[in-house]
Amino acid sequence: MARSRLTGRGGVDWRQIRVGALIVLSVLLLAYATYRVGATLDLFARRYEVVMTVPSGLGLREGAPVTLAGQRVGQVQRIEFIPVERKTDADNLRVILGIAQNVRDQVRTDSRAYLRTQGLLGDKFIDISPGSVAGRVLQPGDEIVAGRSLDLDEFMMQASDALAQATDIVGDLQQITGALVRGDGTVGRMLHDDALYASLTGTTLELRRTLAEINRADGTFGRLIRDPELYQQLSGAVTRVDSLGGLIMHGNGTLGMLLRDDALYERALGAVDSAGTAITGLGAFVRQMSEGEGALQRLLADPELYEEFLRAVVDVQTLINDIRLNPGKYKPNILVDIF
Repeated sequence: MARSRLTGRGGVDWRQIRVGALIVLSVLLLAYATYRVGATLDLFARRYEVVMTVPSGLGLREGAPVTLAGQRVGQVQRIEFIPVERKTDADNLRVILGIAQNVRDQVRTDSRAYLRTQGLLGDKFIDISPGSVAGRVLQPGDEIVAGRSLDLDEFMMQASDALAQATDIVGDLQQITGALVRGDGTVGRMLHDDALYASLTGTTLELRRTLAEINRADGTFGRLIRDPELYQQLSGAVTRVDSLGGLIMHGNGTLGMLLRDDALYERALGAVDSAGTAITGLGAFVRQMSEGEGALQRLLADPELYEEFLRAVVDVQTLINDIRLNPGKYKPNILVDIF
């Protein structure tokens, strides 16, 4: 039986109605999806523009996202070259950022714009750090300061340099370990030379014996370490020396007066001067005896006079001995007759 249709004048074709309804529903869904995507990507928000300058925009495209503290608030509107005559530093590009009006209060003069890498494909976007109350709100057309960003290419270059340095270090370590294995150098000999090992072992044993002797309670060092009486004696000796020093510095004894009395010092200095004068006179007297023409000089310098003087001394000694032996021989015969 054929499907019935309502046709004719004033009739309705239900298939056309269903198709029309499907088309309308599809348009509504597309409009809703477009609205949601626009809302998600912030395509329909009211924006104002700020400018940042960068040396290079490698990987950055118009329409790239602009985020504020990680949340999307706009997009890159345009990327322009800075005219050569207007360059003041190493920056080459002007990047115009379109930012939503509802976050305008967050973007201030102390905010920084960083060029970030999005995902693993190398696409770039701009991330802005929120400002503080100390900064002024940026007005449309103002320039936002670009922060220092580590580019992926720069990171790879640094990693390559670090890898080259690590390779050099590994090569040096291989040379060092090769020398150790071959027994070169002092450490290599310590690893391979049994005689040196035995010598070090003997030295260690001697050191252990010495430490054991030091730690003995009946030894000198042991008593110094453990005997409190010896410590008290040493402390007492130091105290007495300190007291003696105090008496010398502040007392009235001879040493204290020598240290503090200027008059005694002057007298001692005068005595030294007098002794020096006496020594000078004695030296002059000795020079006169050795250089002059007197009897003493002749007695010291003339050998004949010395011989005569020696013979005279011998004669006198002989006479004295003879007088002692024969005193009567030298007694005079004097007769005194009183009556």
